[in-house]
Amino acid sequence: MKYHVFLLAGRDSERREIMKVLDPKKKYKTKVLLPMFDKTVLEWVVEEYHKSPYVEKICIVGLTKDDIQFNVPVEYIPIDPYTPISQKYLAGLKYLEENNLPTDKIIFSSSDCPGVKVETLNYFLKEIESKDGFDFILSAIPLEVVEKVFPDSKRGVARLKDINLTQGEIALFSAYAIRNHVKTVDNITTISKKRGFWPLFWYVARRPKAWSKLFKILIKQGTLNDAIIGFSRAFKLKSDVVIINDAGLSLDMDLPEDYNKLKNYVEKVKIQN
Repeated sequence: MKYHVFLLAGRDSERREIMKVLDPKKKYKTKVLLPMFDKTVLEWVVEEYHKSPYVEKICIVGLTKDDIQFNVPVEYIPIDPYTPISQKYLAGLKYLEENNLPTDKIIFSSSDCPGVKVETLNYFLKEIESKDGFDFILSAIPLEVVEKVFPDSKRGVARLKDINLTQGEIALFSAYAIRNHVKTVDNITTISKKRGFWPLFWYVARRPKAWSKLFKILIKQGTLNDAIIGFSRAFKLKSDVVIINDAGLSLDMDLPEDYNKLKNYVEKVKIQN
């Protein structure tokens, strides 16, 4: 199966610290347009998705061809770049519906993760082929994998009995999840920027149906399966996680130091190789 992949390339309503440090003259509209060697950050990401045999079309959400053009075919999804992330999800869903395309497996990805590799994307997209009827599937990377490549990465970590995980930069949503959880998407996105697990834990804990599983996590007896069941019960969404052993999918550019970490990684993995 081939997918339309939506790359989230907008900007925050308030200029974040990373842009204040790396772009003091306000030359770049958004952090994904920052230069990194001979490309922009966004071009490094688009290049990998274009290589994948599982990708039908790359859709840029939040930028236009006046902002950036590519050497490979892309679709620009018109939307105000300042809109909340949930509205960008809705714009992707609207594009699929208007073009009579499937909406059961909608792929969204960060666009500020230049370390991502096509092999990793292929793995995730192949894994979800057999997962029908799911509303939300998250990619996740074991903490030890991340720390070997990005020591002190300052990522939010889910510490579970059987595994410690950090969030990956690609996920699957169903049309149902997007339509019925607009506010939840924005709340979780805001929480995730804090790069901590516990704020998300307590947000989910507002929903009593998740308490039995969350209690096990609280006393350090909860497993990944407990976390998935707790999340699914809390939001009434059929959910799952795809574990990927690739640190390149784990780090995006939230902090100024992230840019340098990723630049060094891109040079080592993509340029020198």
